[in-house]
Amino acid sequence: MAPPTSEQASLWRNADFLRLWAGQSLSQFGSYVTYFAIPVIAVTVLNASPEEMGVVGFLLRAPMVLFLLFGVLADRVRKRPILIWTDVARAVLLALIPVAWFADMLTLAWLYVVVFLIGLFGTMFQVTYRSYFPFLVPPENFLEGNSKLQLTESLANTLGPGVAAALLKVIAAPVLLIVDAVSYLASAVAVALIKRPEDRPEADDTTARQIHRAIWEGVLWVMKHPLIRPLAISSAAYSLFILGAMNSIYALYVIRELGVPAAWFGSILAGGGVGAIIGALLAVRVMRRYSVGGVLLWSTAYGNMALFLIPLASGPTWLQVTMLVVAQVLTGATAQIFFVTNTTLVQTITPPHLQGRVVASIYSLGLIPAPLGALGAGLLAGAVGIRPALWAVIAIGALVPIAALAWSPLAKLKQMPEPAER
Repeated sequence: MAPPTSEQASLWRNADFLRLWAGQSLSQFGSYVTYFAIPVIAVTVLNASPEEMGVVGFLLRAPMVLFLLFGVLADRVRKRPILIWTDVARAVLLALIPVAWFADMLTLAWLYVVVFLIGLFGTMFQVTYRSYFPFLVPPENFLEGNSKLQLTESLANTLGPGVAAALLKVIAAPVLLIVDAVSYLASAVAVALIKRPEDRPEADDTTARQIHRAIWEGVLWVMKHPLIRPLAISSAAYSLFILGAMNSIYALYVIRELGVPAAWFGSILAGGGVGAIIGALLAVRVMRRYSVGGVLLWSTAYGNMALFLIPLASGPTWLQVTMLVVAQVLTGATAQIFFVTNTTLVQTITPPHLQGRVVASIYSLGLIPAPLGALGAGLLAGAVGIRPALWAVIAIGALVPIAALAWSPLAKLKQMPEPAER
């Protein structure tokens, strides 16, 4: 079934998009509580070592290797049931952590299993909701819709860690995950209320050979497209060294290396949310004022260079925290501008029958390296120290994406291409 027609001028009148938006917002809020709580639990409750923190980061991101398979799934079945049941599954899994803690059974092994499964269902949700979006929204509203989705993700990025940090003063870290579990259940209800009927995709051969061919079709489309390929390459480098390597030892660096109180860690992460709100609010305006390629290149350059404030943090605690917060604000703002522009470009030029596989291919090429980066950073930090490890991964992870975009046709792209035929 084709997306709604352009007569539905504003997405504020698109009730089904608003339900998807509400579900995504609730789910993202809970996720950012989890992103805060999991490393805090590992460090403060289970006394994890740098190597063990690397394993936590690895397992959380390891399911990303299944992005390609989930992309095929998203193109072959109805998407709404997947969104509902992945939310329900994550709610149940998260509730197991405080239950184990109350029963004095919580161990790193228990945390490893739950973290991996949460990552698995989160990966499935992410691919599906991105490919479900063009079904509910006409191409003329892609930019507006992506801006709205990123704005609420930014709000969640701000409020989630902030609320978690405040709650941490009165409740134990494992109990924080109950907030996330409730948010996933609310998200499932919101998506279940979407009324637009979704036709079942045409039956297709599901042999291993056909699945492999379907996956490969999406990957080849991404890697052969002159505008999408540099985005995938730069995302892969950023994923390996920043999302994977840097983030896996970030909590350890802030709490143990710098000696910042654990309760302040959420406030530092909230700085990224503040920046992301600013970026999401500015994204449409920036896109309409500057060239598409220029927005993608310079948002990457400014945001990545701000990362160097992290290993540079020194002096009294207030100065260290200030430098970390500034880095979070700048990277959060530029990341949202980049993401809204990037997502709109991909959704615009991708044929409908490839939406799930292209989203999955881009996420896979951009995020599959993250588990390896997380595992490698833990080993590197254990061998040479946390701060030297941060210097190494940030230097490579910040500069390679800038170069990949600067030396590609994408940097010269003036305006959004014509939409693919739908």
